[in-house]
Amino acid sequence: MTTMTGEALSPRLLAQLRTATERNPSAPATRTVRLLLAEIDRLNTSPPIELLEPADDCPLTRRQLQILLGTANGKECPAIARDLMLSPKTVRKYRAIAMRRLGVRTPAQAVAVCLIRGWFPRGSVPVPDLPHRPSPVKVRNTYRERAALLRETPGEWGVVAVYDSGPTARQSAYRLRSGAFKAFRPAGMWEAEAFTEDGEHGVRARYLGTTDTTERAAS
Repeated sequence: MTTMTGEALSPRLLAQLRTATERNPSAPATRTVRLLLAEIDRLNTSPPIELLEPADDCPLTRRQLQILLGTANGKECPAIARDLMLSPKTVRKYRAIAMRRLGVRTPAQAVAVCLIRGWFPRGSVPVPDLPHRPSPVKVRNTYRERAALLRETPGEWGVVAVYDSGPTARQSAYRLRSGAFKAFRPAGMWEAEAFTEDGEHGVRARYLGTTDTTERAAS
């Protein structure tokens, strides 16, 4: 089985992907692309697990540290066993010995000790991409900008915003249609629907009026 890392992609293509995510932060696929780029960076900067060596102050053996690193990356015993060409029973045995040496009772506690002490190589444990919640002022400004753009192209669908969950997106679509958002008034002049694509939840809308309607409303 071939493992794909950043070396399989040209630096130019990676740079283009990074630029695209910066220019289109609200696009439905942006978060997925960012996660992919982060994983490529991690694979390119992290040493192979078989080359992992414990620090001088680490009481664990190389094998015990390798197993805890696999646990830190969310792998179960069978997956760690396949990576290290061991049996799941042997993996559990090594992990139990490591926990005793660290004076902890659970694998999660053992991983926490290794993270706090810095015994895992930098970048070997990915940090989750937590959702960023913009300020209310920024959200209102974004709505105004999107509404203005959609009024210039009546009848065409466009993404208004991306949300943390499907229920939030559906509620926002309903509020947009009913005129709850000042930027999308009057009610009845907009269609809006929630969508889920590539794990992203969002709302797209289209303006039902004409450019003449917009100009009269502005005057």
